[in-house]
Amino acid sequence: MKRAGCIKVCRGLLAGAFAALAGYTGTAAHAQESAPVPSPACTLHVWPGSSLRSTYSGWLHGGLVDGAVNGRDGYKKLPEKPLDTARQKQVLEGIDIAAALGLAGYAVVVHPETLDSRTLRTTPGPWLADGGACHAELAVDDVFFQEDVFSGRSLKVIYRYRSFRGAATPERTFGQIISEKLTLFPPAKPEDDPRPGFDELAAAMGKSIKDFGAVLMAPPRKKR
Repeated sequence: MKRAGCIKVCRGLLAGAFAALAGYTGTAAHAQESAPVPSPACTLHVWPGSSLRSTYSGWLHGGLVDGAVNGRDGYKKLPEKPLDTARQKQVLEGIDIAAALGLAGYAVVVHPETLDSRTLRTTPGPWLADGGACHAELAVDDVFFQEDVFSGRSLKVIYRYRSFRGAATPERTFGQIISEKLTLFPPAKPEDDPRPGFDELAAAMGKSIKDFGAVLMAPPRKKR
């Protein structure tokens, strides 16, 4: 009888222990699930550019800026809004820009508005006043289609970059024009479907970000 009573008591103690352990495990799991994820310490702010512009280089006529955009005499008019600000924003949001620029772990904010070239070139401090102590800025200064009688058609993008680490003046500033070859844009005839050319433009801009990042991260050239 004593042995049977002991077994009964031991079983009760084990059951209580298992119940307590299950409760502890559940509580720990719940705490793990509800624990806040720490936000990145640094942020990359990105701005798209204004709508696509155009230039021409050759001997058939003068190199009138935006001649193709406006359909001036002697220029084949480009389709409407092939790479406007909204489309650029979509392209920028579809790329891991932080990784492309060597800023792994940075939170990325793509702004819907543009920054004018004068602001980009003359502002001594950050373009965004409340960007935070640790942040970087990348802006499209200009984006244009160039037709050259020698080198063909290309998309050219001017990028401006700066980074900040707790100071009002940038730790680093860098600007570069990136050129990407085009073969489908603009369409050969006005009645042709413009969508393949539009897709090519978007892909070219995406590639230009990665090419800009490669130049940005390249080691400085040694002085001779």
